[in-house]
Amino acid sequence: MISHETLKFFPLFAHQDASMLTRIANLAEVKEVDAGYQLFFEGEVAKSLYLIMDGSVVLTMNMGEKGDQKIEELEPIGKGEVVGWSSIVKPHIYKLGAYTSQKSRLIAFDGEKLGILFDENPSFGYFFIQKIAEVIGDRLISKCVQLMSMVE
Repeated sequence: MISHETLKFFPLFAHQDASMLTRIANLAEVKEVDAGYQLFFEGEVAKSLYLIMDGSVVLTMNMGEKGDQKIEELEPIGKGEVVGWSSIVKPHIYKLGAYTSQKSRLIAFDGEKLGILFDENPSFGYFFIQKIAEVIGDRLISKCVQLMSMVE
């Protein structure tokens, strides 16, 4: 188990009171994995949300035709970031793949258990989803900027 103090480091849990942070911490599992560990594959059922404590995760996308895999690396995600938001957003299918590019420590959450916590605490759920929307928006803008620089 992790402490609620550890969770305060992550923007997803900023401004939450100690009792809520304790409930969230009870859902967390710390995973220490080596470089090259596959967190999830694009297109599979999304079950876990991850926070990066240390290390780096690379997002990937299959750019090939159906049946022809051509995996492209999109961007590294580092300490303090979140991956696997599809586990809490319907239809709960990972839109990208993700693997660790170096030895990493991650906090893993079962998306279904987080969803139950959101249902029991709608104000927390709303706050959390707003923060996830910011992450998605920031990554979308980052990709758009990257694409525009490729065109110029």
